[in-house]
Amino acid sequence: MKKLILAFGISIAAWACGDGTTERTGGNTVVKGTLTNSAGDTIYLVDVSQRDFKVLDSTITGEEGSFEFRPTLSHKGFYNINVAKDQNQFATIILKPGDTCKLTADIKNFGYSVKTEGTEDTKHFEEFNNYFAEYEKKRQPLMGRLDSLQRAFQLQIEIMKDTVEMRKYEKEVIEPLFNSTQDRITVLNNEGITWVKSFIDAHPASFANIPALRLLDPFDNMEYWEKTLLAIEKDFAEAPNVKLLREYVDREKPFCKGSVAPDIIMNNPEGKQMKLSETRGKIVLLDFWASWCGPCRQELPNVVANYNKYKSKGFDVFSVSLDKEKNAWTEAIKKDGLVWPWHISDLMYWQSPVVQQYRIQGIPKTLLLDEEGKIIDRDLRGPALGQRLDELFANRK
Repeated sequence: MKKLILAFGISIAAWACGDGTTERTGGNTVVKGTLTNSAGDTIYLVDVSQRDFKVLDSTITGEEGSFEFRPTLSHKGFYNINVAKDQNQFATIILKPGDTCKLTADIKNFGYSVKTEGTEDTKHFEEFNNYFAEYEKKRQPLMGRLDSLQRAFQLQIEIMKDTVEMRKYEKEVIEPLFNSTQDRITVLNNEGITWVKSFIDAHPASFANIPALRLLDPFDNMEYWEKTLLAIEKDFAEAPNVKLLREYVDREKPFCKGSVAPDIIMNNPEGKQMKLSETRGKIVLLDFWASWCGPCRQELPNVVANYNKYKSKGFDVFSVSLDKEKNAWTEAIKKDGLVWPWHISDLMYWQSPVVQQYRIQGIPKTLLLDEEGKIIDRDLRGPALGQRLDELFANRK
């Protein structure tokens, strides 16, 4: 229940307050407890399950820090207890109508000292937050180290320019440090992925899985996003958090590993209609590019080399251009030696429907498809593309 997880900004309106020592009536849910180092503090109960947060109740802590809320809840979800109007001093709990939740915490360290009784999902949430806090303690210094290495490298470039000494410094000093740090981050990330999967497997229907899923890239782990969604939907399909999760899964799944890439239909430079689905039966690199895109043009020699190496084994490239001028598009195809037959564009630049269809935010963007048109990888550039194709075609003649 640390503020690391659900750091929501909340604008708290004026609210009538009662004394936490006074027994309250009404409502269908009870949240009560004791906050040490607190007396006379105004605290708020806020529904943060929806895009528009809503203050449900407020009270003033008693002389020994006691408090009680009795809200009327309409749905299961995430609720914050905020201290005064401090948007950074809060704890998050998971409640459903009819719950009784007992809570203790030190108000001076509110988000990190909360202990609860009465709701299993909140217990799960507390378990995840404890893990996540330790995870971030390990991760942040490593990310800071990467940033420092990048800044040091940029400084050396400014001083030494592009010289033999600069390239030697990059290869012998910067690269080993950067790679070793990145390797440690990868190990940590993999540990986090393994832990979260075990966490979800232990209680698939817990709402605590919703924030935990943030450590699982949906591209590689959509089955766990769906596992959580389907388990929670059995009893709480109408809960706001579940509806938002459903929207996200439905939006992301078509572009995740294992899904068939949505078909693309456009014309080639000669005006002939071509379809992505016509490439079935081959391993295909779906490549979004444009003649005006510098990084795209820099990567194309690598794509050409891999095409020439593997075309006889069943590899093809399907190029979708975001150009707006036909001559620039066709000249780039010719100049860069893009000899594969699949070149299409509607010459609508960023207004092309394919931009929205594939949610393209920048190019180059690539997806690697198997013989059935299913996505098996993404954004492979440089040596990574060749390495992946080596794996796929290793046992093929």
